[in-house]
Amino acid sequence: MNENLDLIITVITGAITGTFLWEGFKFFYPDIKQYFKSKIDAKNLFYKNLDPILKSASELYGKIESLSKEDFSTFINLRNSNSSDPIHNQKYVFYLFAQFWAQLEYLRLESQYIDLSKNKKGNQLLRFIETIESRKYRLLDRSIQRVIGECLIINKDQKFRVMTLKDFLEALDTENSPLSKWILLLEQKLLNVRDKEQRQSVLRFGVIISALIDHFDPRYKTVRRRSIYLHKLNPRSKKILEQHLFKYYLKFIKNKKRYYK
Repeated sequence: MNENLDLIITVITGAITGTFLWEGFKFFYPDIKQYFKSKIDAKNLFYKNLDPILKSASELYGKIESLSKEDFSTFINLRNSNSSDPIHNQKYVFYLFAQFWAQLEYLRLESQYIDLSKNKKGNQLLRFIETIESRKYRLLDRSIQRVIGECLIINKDQKFRVMTLKDFLEALDTENSPLSKWILLLEQKLLNVRDKEQRQSVLRFGVIISALIDHFDPRYKTVRRRSIYLHKLNPRSKKILEQHLFKYYLKFIKNKKRYYK
């Protein structure tokens, strides 16, 4: 008799517990569903934008590396420039910076309703963007970098895309072009690299771009591996990279010494 009573109690308890669990699940289901959806959306957004960001980063870093080899002669000593047309090369450099900032702005536009930080790699990409826009490492004021990036995002056939080099050059040469006044600020920055600290700030910016490439494409399936111009970094820059950049901003980067040793 007691065994039958215990069985009945167990069945009733199980039914009650199951009912409560089911009711609780139904109550929290929308939040649980939204949680997993936000993580999936963040992951999809990250991988959709990673490839163009990496490619624009690679092009930009390759050009900064090239400029470092010629001691920025394209901007400060045209006769020693490695380019057959230094003035055109200057415009190409402007485009590569603008294109990179545009890819970051494109990501920002697409992530208005998606929390990219829900994805681990997405959160790390946000840290890179914060670094690139931080007072210590940005080349221009944060708002100016963003405006230049926005200028290169155009709407065609109800789709956003980043301006091509041809479109950029034509826009730059157009009289009273809105783009020109913003690019002029970048031009002034690069024409001022005779100043050692100004030059080092560009080189440090390049190191951040290189770290971004290495981190998100460690096997170099999208872009090719490039060397770091360590011999062009002065002791102060190496100290900043070691004791500040990789200690506070990009703590998750592996093989940090590659960028300053």
